[in-house]
Amino acid sequence: MSPAAAIFALLTALLGALSAADSLWAALRPGLVPFVLLVLTVFLATGSGRMLAGKLGLSDMSESQKTLAGATLGLGLLALGGFFLGAVGLFKPWAASALLAVLWVIGYAELRPALESLAPDHNLLRERPFAAASAALPLLAALWMCLVPPHQYDSLVYHLALPQAYVRVGRLFAPGGIVYAHFPQNGEMLFSLALLLGSDVLAQMYMWLSTVLAAWWVFALGRREAPMSAVSLAVVFIATHSAVLLMSSTTYVEPLVMLWITAAALAFERWRQLSPLGGGPRGWLTLSAIFTGLALGTKYYAGIGAAALGLRLLCALALDRRKERAVDLALFAGIVSALFAPWLIKNWLCVRNPVFPFLYKWFENTGTGWNAELAAGYFSVLTEYGHVGGFFHSLISLPILLLRNPLRFGGGMDVLGDLGWDILLWLLPLGAWAAAKNKVLRGLLLFCFLWGAAWFSSGVVLRFLTVLVPILALLGACGLTELWRGLNRWARVVIGGSLAVMTLAHLFLFIFVHSVFGSGSTALGIETREEFLARRLDYYSCAAWLRGRAVENDKILVVGEQRGYYIPVDHLPSTVHMPNLFIRRANESASPAALLDSLRSDGFSRVLIVPREAARLGSGLGSLTPAGAANWKGLESALRTEFAGRGCVVGRL
Repeated sequence: MSPAAAIFALLTALLGALSAADSLWAALRPGLVPFVLLVLTVFLATGSGRMLAGKLGLSDMSESQKTLAGATLGLGLLALGGFFLGAVGLFKPWAASALLAVLWVIGYAELRPALESLAPDHNLLRERPFAAASAALPLLAALWMCLVPPHQYDSLVYHLALPQAYVRVGRLFAPGGIVYAHFPQNGEMLFSLALLLGSDVLAQMYMWLSTVLAAWWVFALGRREAPMSAVSLAVVFIATHSAVLLMSSTTYVEPLVMLWITAAALAFERWRQLSPLGGGPRGWLTLSAIFTGLALGTKYYAGIGAAALGLRLLCALALDRRKERAVDLALFAGIVSALFAPWLIKNWLCVRNPVFPFLYKWFENTGTGWNAELAAGYFSVLTEYGHVGGFFHSLISLPILLLRNPLRFGGGMDVLGDLGWDILLWLLPLGAWAAAKNKVLRGLLLFCFLWGAAWFSSGVVLRFLTVLVPILALLGACGLTELWRGLNRWARVVIGGSLAVMTLAHLFLFIFVHSVFGSGSTALGIETREEFLARRLDYYSCAAWLRGRAVENDKILVVGEQRGYYIPVDHLPSTVHMPNLFIRRANESASPAALLDSLRSDGFSRVLIVPREAARLGSGLGSLTPAGAANWKGLESALRTEFAGRGCVVGRL
């Protein structure tokens, strides 16, 4: 190459960089540091995860699969490390950095092999450019949407609000007004580390990475049992599932549970394949148990997966009473229980109910203000989309409803889990047909059946079924590939075209929902983070005002708003799940002056009122007596207004 050609190439590169800076920099700049932190933290954790995977004696595991297992275990190590820091009162930025340093030291020898192991999978993807692009482009779009500031309801009520409170105090504790503080929180431990590193966008990227890793598990272990065409198609089904894409750019923890449950089910089937009579090498079984325990420590409903796998081990023991079968069951149950135990112990210490809010009739004195009536009301909200017209009527109508009216199974922000199910459900019979010819696929089908039966019987939202998407995608793709071989050209055009249309519809729904949120203007750099949040949240202007004026000892009473994440100081949010303090104080006080004194005695220095959201929540916040209403009105009149925003007011007590 001539010197002139080299100079021209360098100048072209410079021009490309300047053009990108002019057009893309404003949009991508908010995600640059979070993405670097994502790569760094997961890379360090993967080394330690590979080290742990190597100790399990998985001799049949390829180097790329070892890296996959290491990354999946690494997320678990980060979550457990976060729990340890919170439990000992070290939720500090320096402690988070020290945790990463420890993981680096432990896994240093595995870092280079981890990078080198990616080459074979990369070559396989290069051989299938269309399938690779079909999966990569939607996933990249979801990554881009991670740059939009967190604004979803549950994210601001507790997925991020709890970590924010923990980081502010420096330890795990039970913040007032958030009953979710007593749920399993492996996901929130990851988010706590992200906040300690300075980025809630990083927290969303962890969920995106979980989706990518779940698809990788299907790609890595699925090709043991199915042709590459089927496995590639399954990955495309996962990457274009509307619900998966939507939740992958939020701090809803379903993608994390999906990852660990997918890994647990596939590892379990691999162990059964290698040890059909039980006993033998138990590395894959141990890996399955670890992933199951991590999932259960993230969401209670992952207990369905633990029960499904444990039931199969129990049935094997009942049919074959050899010692090896008992050891298998004991090993699985012991590991799952050990990883779930920290949250059980925490709940017992905090509220005297290890499985709060379940078994509320046995553990009524929870210390949270809950009684049996309130607990029953909470579960009725979860099951409000349940068996309309009776159990058997719902069972008969379930296939039609899932295919044609999935929004029936979740409204509000639960709609994120309702979209994009048509392909997987339509192909499920083909998946069952393919499973009849393959033992591993039969095991996965049985797992899906047991999970689906528990989900349907409980009558909860469709979002809780999202964890099965990778397994259902693999089953459906295997069935479709098997059918495809016997089709003529006309049938292939019809089926292929129809699936392409449905896939495009899924991507349209992903874009449509983000358009409703108004995400595009922020993702494209047209609107700043502050402008977006001020438009989305009535209380945000008041929260931003407090950020520059509140002092360390301030405590804010929030009236009418549950989503307190963006309030920068200690606060008590309103809630619809337990008695609100401001309602009780107003009803108990003899006068507005007495109400003012009681709120001051509770430590509050300011009141933040969000009228429109309070009106929307209505009676869910509780009921004021006539005297209580008079007291509250008198208090509002006596407040010294410090700031009035677009949809909120801050007053000093």
